[in-house]
Amino acid sequence: MRLYFEIAAQSARRSLQYRSAYIAGALTNAFFGAIRSFVYIALYGAGGAVAGLTLSDVITYTWVTQALISIGSGWFSSDIAGTIRSGDVVTDLGRPWNFYGYWFSRSNGEKLFNLITRGSITYLIGVLYFGVRIPMPGDLLMFAVSAVLALVVAFALTFMLNLTAFWLIEVTGVFLMANVLLAFFSGFLIPLAFLLPWMQVIANALPFQAITHLPAQVFLGKLAGPALVAALLNQVAWSIVLTGCALLAMRAAVRKVVIQGG
Repeated sequence: MRLYFEIAAQSARRSLQYRSAYIAGALTNAFFGAIRSFVYIALYGAGGAVAGLTLSDVITYTWVTQALISIGSGWFSSDIAGTIRSGDVVTDLGRPWNFYGYWFSRSNGEKLFNLITRGSITYLIGVLYFGVRIPMPGDLLMFAVSAVLALVVAFALTFMLNLTAFWLIEVTGVFLMANVLLAFFSGFLIPLAFLLPWMQVIANALPFQAITHLPAQVFLGKLAGPALVAALLNQVAWSIVLTGCALLAMRAAVRKVVIQGG
């Protein structure tokens, strides 16, 4: 376990090498958070609530989801697919570690660090300029648990998408379609409560809400008691199922590499 911890720590330290880009990324997240907030302010101009959410709720939700970009709530990355196309994956597979564990530690070490730092900076801007809510300590603790589970779900999905490069080589189309589905059905673009009822049924059947919608709802304090337990169990279930599928996909991919002799 120490090996994977060190890989995660090194990945987090690597995030600080480009400080200007890091700050620019936080400001970019804040910029789009401001645009989305102004849209909701206009929508709620007549007052009242939409789908049971007040203006304060949706603005806070907006800034939470902007902060969650740090853990991959907005799009899937294709870093692993890049190593497959270049052939560097052979070196990674030959090293004395678990391939899934290596990329899990490398990816989530950086993402967790980004959530704590870049995500916090983004959310603080929302607090200062849009008056978004500060969560209660209990909600913040449950959010931390939910965010970690979201990391597990997001990485398993990302890993499987990247492995398609073993068979397809060019995976731009795969990632484009997956990112559209993620942004829409995870609740990143708009709260799932704003969707039509039949769309909400689809969203509830997909794992994407475990990455964004559920952590955001926990942060807002909208889930308590049995509803909170159900949300966390939903994330745990998807974590187990998707991680198992990712490991099976990895076994199939490794056999593909051996057959091709590469």
